[in-house]
Amino acid sequence: MSRYSRRRLEKKLGRKLEKHEEAHHKDHNPENDEPENLEPLTKKEHTIETYKGKNALYKYRTKQNGRKKLEND
Repeated sequence: MSRYSRRRLEKKLGRKLEKHEEAHHKDHNPENDEPENLEPLTKKEHTIETYKGKNALYKYRTKQNGRKKLEND
């Protein structure tokens, strides 16, 4: 991820990315720094997305949301 991608995403979000966040290219093309192609992910989510695929990220988020729901009940 380039610093340029990070700055473009920060401008889109209107805030600085936190230390645990990274700019992810939705189309997996690091040359495409269009704001619509960038999304903030945690480092763990970014690793899951990049190496295991989008379905794995969906499953991870669903599992995390289930845990949060149980903790709040």
